[in-house]
Amino acid sequence: MTSSTDPSAGTAAPANPATAGAFFKAFYGYMSPWILTALALGLIGLRVYLGNWHAADLIAPLCIVAFWPVQEWLIHAYILHMKPMTIFGRTFDLSVGRSHRAHHANPSDLSDITINKEVFPTVVPVLMALAYWLFPTAELATGALATYFALALHYEFCHFLGHTTWCPPFEYYRRRQRMHRLHHYRDEKLWWGVSTGLGDWLLGTAPDLKTVEKSPTVHNVHGLLPKESH
Repeated sequence: MTSSTDPSAGTAAPANPATAGAFFKAFYGYMSPWILTALALGLIGLRVYLGNWHAADLIAPLCIVAFWPVQEWLIHAYILHMKPMTIFGRTFDLSVGRSHRAHHANPSDLSDITINKEVFPTVVPVLMALAYWLFPTAELATGALATYFALALHYEFCHFLGHTTWCPPFEYYRRRQRMHRLHHYRDEKLWWGVSTGLGDWLLGTAPDLKTVEKSPTVHNVHGLLPKESH
């Protein structure tokens, strides 16, 4: 993850929130949750406005919900934890990998916690163009996009939750918080799921905690300190 606090506004990163009010104030102190909330609510509203409901409207959202745990696992394991690559003698170390290593080096730093706002001007138009091109009707495309961005907002919420003190009084979120902390404080090669643990269950990366010793590189992913990767 890269920093998406609005340091441009000259504001310091919020302190670790311990209450629901402090949590949501801190969470919406970043640009990414606002963008995702606007996208999710806007697309849900547009889908309701379009009407023309059919049973087939459920197919794309259900497929997205089913694939989401695997997508989340793959992005975390192979993009966020990407190693520097050497091609024809030249080393490429993408910023997404560098910033995520910095995130692991100091997991309690809330200034480096949400999706970088610079991602949205590229990713959102691409997803929208693909959806409205691939699906035969605007209703189906809008429903699929609404589902995707609602899940993205839920991911952002769960990830923020994993790094803060407060937690909703539901076992599901307590477990998501615990599992993400294990990823950051026990073994960075396990517990890849953030908003769901189904990807870990399917791919065998959520073992019994008693069988896992603390990784020596849990705060130094790939043995590359942030300062060494710039």
